[in-house]
Amino acid sequence: MPIIENDNLFKEEILRIEKARLDSNACILKKDVNGVAKYWTPDFVQVAGDGSYSKGKDRIAKDWKYMFTHSSPVFERIPDEISIAESGDMAWEKGKWAYKTDKYYGNYAAMWRKIKGQWLTQTELYVAMNA
Repeated sequence: MPIIENDNLFKEEILRIEKARLDSNACILKKDVNGVAKYWTPDFVQVAGDGSYSKGKDRIAKDWKYMFTHSSPVFERIPDEISIAESGDMAWEKGKWAYKTDKYYGNYAAMWRKIKGQWLTQTELYVAMNA
């Protein structure tokens, strides 16, 4: 993953976000919604690959539990850039996402916030590139 030059000051923070993303992907593989949701802020916003919009950690977790019960989507996000804001408490992530159990794939972006020492996603935007 490329690290932008001014992000050298924040290498540890970037590594923490990378680790959180890897764990989140592992939780998706296990269909562990609570494991994924532990990285979301309470007001988490998700824009799905088809453009549908959801807001709120509890509501989105409920939707994911329904999704995992009624279908078997397995996908992962592969970051290709993570940048930390000069303030050190906000980050930008972008990369590719792909279903492992279906034909869908695309690009994504995420906004992370460092809250009480923990990195949480506040927003994730997915764009399906083959829909």
